[in-house]
Amino acid sequence: MEAIKGSIKLGSYLKRLRTGYGYSLRKVEEKARQRGGDIDNSQLSRYEKGVCYPSFDKLRILATIFNVSIQSFSDVVDLESFEALKPLSGEPEALLLQGNEEYRLGSYGQAYAIYERAIELLDAMEAYDGIEDARARARLCKSFALVRLGKLSLAEQELRQILKGTGVTQGTRTRALLQLSNVHAELGDMFLARIEAERCLDSARAEKDRMSEAYCVHALARIASEERRVDEGIELYRQALHLYEELGNRLEALNVRAHLGCEYLTRGTVREGMRILTETLEEAKKAGYRRSVAYTYSMLAIGHFNRGDYLRVKKYTRESDAVAGSGDVRYIDILFLNAYYLWKISRAEGNLAQERIAFGRLKYLRPSLERTFPEVTDFDSYIERGKVQ
Repeated sequence: MEAIKGSIKLGSYLKRLRTGYGYSLRKVEEKARQRGGDIDNSQLSRYEKGVCYPSFDKLRILATIFNVSIQSFSDVVDLESFEALKPLSGEPEALLLQGNEEYRLGSYGQAYAIYERAIELLDAMEAYDGIEDARARARLCKSFALVRLGKLSLAEQELRQILKGTGVTQGTRTRALLQLSNVHAELGDMFLARIEAERCLDSARAEKDRMSEAYCVHALARIASEERRVDEGIELYRQALHLYEELGNRLEALNVRAHLGCEYLTRGTVREGMRILTETLEEAKKAGYRRSVAYTYSMLAIGHFNRGDYLRVKKYTRESDAVAGSGDVRYIDILFLNAYYLWKISRAEGNLAQERIAFGRLKYLRPSLERTFPEVTDFDSYIERGKVQ
């Protein structure tokens, strides 16, 4: 049964998908019928206007027609909560700068809303030399916010739209491909992510684009880390850190240092790892970078977990949870990490009550994660083993 009230944002998304394919309302009706569905053109028109909401079966048919995941429809509806954060007016370039500042501070919902407004303004403007690249850069910024909001499928769609467009500079195209590499890494496809990042690195060096080179080396470092090539990861993180510091990119330098500290801990160089993480935490606090603070607390917790110091793990996960759970957006991936290590501790200590609490948090958080990392994989395997038994 269809709800009385629909979603304006979902409706706009459906219309954008349809027009992007060059389909009329009747064409979609025909496509739906070919797939055993029943979506007449007047019904689809009501969906696009936000008059009513499609049933799950109709969303499933629309997903196959437009070659998107059903999850992307749910993600679009989730993003409707940020509509009220959109600025009423502004110049697109100024809005991008404003959005970038919110992004640096970890206010990803606010950043997303600002980027959306910039795109709307650019789409409404008359053509001028460079407007396609301006639109692409705004979509690229939007993709960064979408990744941080956990909307990976939507981020990938934005990036593919950039890459198939015309009038986009090589620098913007390179960064879009690199961001696509990051999305694939988030989804756990390290092979594809590495190929894309290596292509971007070659392009950045050919163009003598030092900032893009830094981003590429950073991405390759992360991939090496995920694949447990620790020494290579450390060397690549060092190179990325040198580039970021040379270019004055403070936020990314802090992010790299947090990763570098964790890599040292993984290798067993505990004192150096802890020193780097402690210094990074203090700098991130001073700069007001909320996500960097929450993430570094988690890295400290993991470092102490590997040393068996469970009291400190509990202390740092509490600190991380307090930061990651505040603000306009909760950092689900960091909250999952924290719950995972508390779950592992409670199992090791035989504390059944705490184990159930941590397990419950993990089950609650897991559906909101498209991103894949080792802790997620281990938890999923545990669930699957339980089903088999």
